[in-house]
Amino acid sequence: MDIKSIRTGIDKIRDYAERNGLEAAAFRILEGAKEWAVDRDYSIEAGMTAYDRLTPEDKRSVYLSLIIPVYRPDMDDFAHLLDSVIRQTYRYFEVVIADGSENSDIENVVKAYDEDPDIDIKIRYIRLEKNLGISGNTNEALRSAEGEYVVFLDHDDFIEPDALSESVKAIEKGAFIVYTDEDKYDGLRDRFVCPNRKPGFDLDLLLSNNYICHMLTVKKSLVEESGNLRSGYDGAQDHDLLLRLSELVPGDKWAHVPKILYHWRMTDSSTSLNPGSKSYAYENGKKAVEDYLKRRGINALVTESEHRGFFRIDYSPAEVEGKDVCIFVDRRLTALTPQYERIFRGYFAREEVGIVGAAIIGKWGRTVCNGYKKTPDGRKEPEYGKIDHRFSGYMHRAHMIRETEAVSLHAFAIRRELLPLVSRDVFTMCDNVRKKGFSVITDPNIVFRLK
Repeated sequence: MDIKSIRTGIDKIRDYAERNGLEAAAFRILEGAKEWAVDRDYSIEAGMTAYDRLTPEDKRSVYLSLIIPVYRPDMDDFAHLLDSVIRQTYRYFEVVIADGSENSDIENVVKAYDEDPDIDIKIRYIRLEKNLGISGNTNEALRSAEGEYVVFLDHDDFIEPDALSESVKAIEKGAFIVYTDEDKYDGLRDRFVCPNRKPGFDLDLLLSNNYICHMLTVKKSLVEESGNLRSGYDGAQDHDLLLRLSELVPGDKWAHVPKILYHWRMTDSSTSLNPGSKSYAYENGKKAVEDYLKRRGINALVTESEHRGFFRIDYSPAEVEGKDVCIFVDRRLTALTPQYERIFRGYFAREEVGIVGAAIIGKWGRTVCNGYKKTPDGRKEPEYGKIDHRFSGYMHRAHMIRETEAVSLHAFAIRRELLPLVSRDVFTMCDNVRKKGFSVITDPNIVFRLK
């Protein structure tokens, strides 16, 4: 580990401690050490397989427009992005670049690619009169895009050769929105770290954090219908867009490709390396979540969690009739969350919520249940079981409101109309709730301790 990495780590811990206190920072350091060990192993694995040459394909089913807003990128990084685009196995696409830079560096690079007889990709270059910010530059590229679907790329990241091919496969199966897994690339040390392996579409997780992020492919007409990107949300413009798209596109039209196909480059000015580099991005992310709730007429309080760019929503201000909700709490539990009944009830201001579960911890602070999942052999397995409840888990999801396969029967709330579905078999119960068109979620911030 070099001096720069150490300084960056110290800055992150200092920022965390200032916002959350020394005790929380100490636990974050312990958990961060475990994450570092995982990153070390992943970097070795990814370095062996990433960016392999694949054979180009002949199929041409969906025309894509790769949207690249540009403003003063590192020229080597930008060329690396274009190289990764040119190496795509799927060949039926165009590249649309909207450049807000004051000089001609990007234009000259694009001309060099255009004049190369071995490159058969159409690149449309748009020179902007001034920099319009990431949303404005993106919208200028969108206006010129001719593809049925658009793919959003940042000007200094890069993608795997089968990134477009895998996305098109999902489109061919009926998806309107496609996203892939991603990781981060540390160019100074030439290593891949922080693999982000994502779940399927989860509205509650998306309200907690923009877990979808990269690589995002969307039907262009839907982006236009949503109103394109909004400059008032720069830094979180993709989060804002995704939340607006969630109001237009049902969950079964979102597709997740479970492969790491996008590499997010770590730079000093990037939130991928320095979470404090763009504080406005987190403020705008919070605003995007607040606006989503306002559009739906839901009275809730949004706050930033202990982690930058992650949010908590308290629905307790929402007015919900007590008679419409049933709350079950095992008498062997002690509530650690004040006014937990009110928090439970608040969720049901959202018409799609059917069941809300809580987190249960043991006497010594270990997690007993934070939602359940079913193992391949059909057993019930607690999510984040046995970890200290102060640890946030993989991608901080142990502390995030999210959809779960099942909740614990020891502490949950259910919409009264669904009461006949309550069963000792939690998976059957929760599956039946979903069949009725309702969601099943867990709020790990509602905590009960075993006596």
